[in-house]
Parts: sequence; structure tokens; C-alpha cells
Amino acid sequence: MYNGIDVLHTYVVNLDNPPMERWNQVVTAFKSEIIDILTFFKAYIIEISPNLKFLLDLVDDKLPAMVDTLPAPYGDEMKGISQATGLPLGIHIWDMSNNTWILTEKLRTLITQINFTRNGEVLFKTTSFAGYIGVLTGLKPNVFSISVNSRTSFHGGYEGLIEWIFNINRNQSFITFAIRDILTKAKSFDVVVNYLSETELLAPCYYIVGGPNLEQGVVITRDRTKVVNITRMGKDNLWFVIETNYDNWKKQPFFDDRLTPCIKCMKIKGQDHVTFESLFNVLSSRPMLNALTVYSTLMELSTGRYETYWQYCRNEDAPCLPW
Repeated sequence: MYNGIDVLHTYVVNLDNPPMERWNQVVTAFKSEIIDILTFFKAYIIEISPNLKFLLDLVDDKLPAMVDTLPAPYGDEMKGISQATGLPLGIHIWDMSNNTWILTEKLRTLITQINFTRNGEVLFKTTSFAGYIGVLTGLKPNVFSISVNSRTSFHGGYEGLIEWIFNINRNQSFITFAIRDILTKAKSFDVVVNYLSETELLAPCYYIVGGPNLEQGVVITRDRTKVVNITRMGKDNLWFVIETNYDNWKKQPFFDDRLTPCIKCMKIKGQDHVTFESLFNVLSSRPMLNALTVYSTLMELSTGRYETYWQYCRNEDAPCLPW
């Protein structure tokens, strides 16, 4: 239940610092956890099949050269994190490119809040994994809020990554880099929606964007090259938008329908009773909360209030869905 106390600690990434130094505070605080999950990742690959060792050799030997193909400032930031952790650059790039996370419990230890600052002021607030330079969830006060959900597609992220590695198409953006880019430069909700609708991406996804004005809320459903659908606040007379990991205008899969109960919960709460506590309780209810849920973030545009909490789905209360 919500208590307003157990908010995750906030670290600072100062954009006035050189890119190779910006993440030192975060990496120093999470060095052992970063080493642990990346070491585990290598062991996990070998456990799947010893024949996959060639993949790890590729990661260590070939991917480091890829860092200089990344748009500024991301390449230098990756180099700085690699130096600070003492881990090979290739394995950092692999995780950054694929967002390939294995164990929820290990992943949870890396979740933190990060404020990006410039000229001594907070430019935007984010939630992400320590050592991961993209942004999963963020807020630019009085401008917009944003979060990203994964979307399964036949033409998925691996296809885009291969195109990037072999220089077939490097005009694509990593989905979490696109979020950080627009948090850095956007000054209006409409600019954000247009940018995230038009930017070519390495992987399909859902962007959930909120603005400061009434009815400024959208779910942008993306494939790699174009918008598939935009669901706007007010559709079906709803005062909210909801996204899980499936196209929200289609019938949800019977084995993982989180959308229908979430809509029901929000209607019961009512627009006049929306608080951080009520929203957190909705997000913490089954089946919205499942075994893969790592964190929940609550945001308020007008005040810049931003709270991220670890989430746990415990089987002692009721069986947890595994997805």
C-alpha cells in the first residue's frame, strides 16, 4: 500500500559535466549491482548453450567499435560507465541495445530516480536502471510526462539492431534514447507527440505521454518506421488512457488481460478522487501487478512531484501471474 515514504533515492546527472564523467555518482553507488547483473548475464548465456560462447566473444570483440556510431553524447557516456565499472565496453552496449534483462529480482536492485540538471537547475526527472543511459520513465515539469512499454512485433528490435551494427540503417533511434532526447529539448506537448510519432525506431513500442492541459494524454503505438495508432484522452468518453503491452484498441489476450480490470478500477475511483495514493493502489492491484513488475512511478506535471517505488508481487496474498 502507498505510504509516501519509501520513494527511491534520487541521483543527479549533471549535463554540464563532460559525458565521460556524468554517471560517476550513479555508477559508484551501484557498481557491485551492475557487475553482478552483467556477470550473471554472461553465465546465463553459457548455461542456455555452451555453443553461444561465440555470441559473448562477439559482444566483447566487435561491439565496442559500435560505441562511436552512437549519437552524441551517448557513446562517451558509455565509455565513462565502462571505465568506472571496470567491465568491458561490449557488454554494456549489448544491454543498452537489447534491454535484455533476465531476473526481475536482480533488475530491481538497479532501479533508481535520476534528475538531469543543467546550469544548476533540474531539466527533467527520470526513472531507469543504474548504468543504463536511456530513459524508461520521465517528467519535464509543466511540459510533459512519458513512459515506454514494450510491444511485440514480427519485425522486432533484433532486426533494427542488426541494421545498426552492419550500417544498413543508422537513421533509427533507440527507443529510450528518443525519450531522453525529447526530454532534453521539447518545450510543448504537441512537439513531443509529433517527434515520437515520426522518429524512426530500432524497435516497436508504446509511448504513453501526458501534457499539462485537459485532454493532453495519448498512447502512441509504434512499429519501427511509423505510427500504428494514437489513442487520445477522451476516447470512449474516458478521462484517462491506459496501456499494458498489447494494442489497446484490440481484444486483449485471455491469459493476460490487465487492461479491462484497470479501466474498471479507474472508473470506480473516479476523476474527482485521483491522488498518488489511489493511483498507486490501482497499479498495485492484481492483475495489473504481476511477477515481472519492478517499479511504479507517480508523476504530477504542475508541481514536478515525482515518486518511484519498488513493486513486489507476492504469492502469499494470491497467485502472481508470471508475465
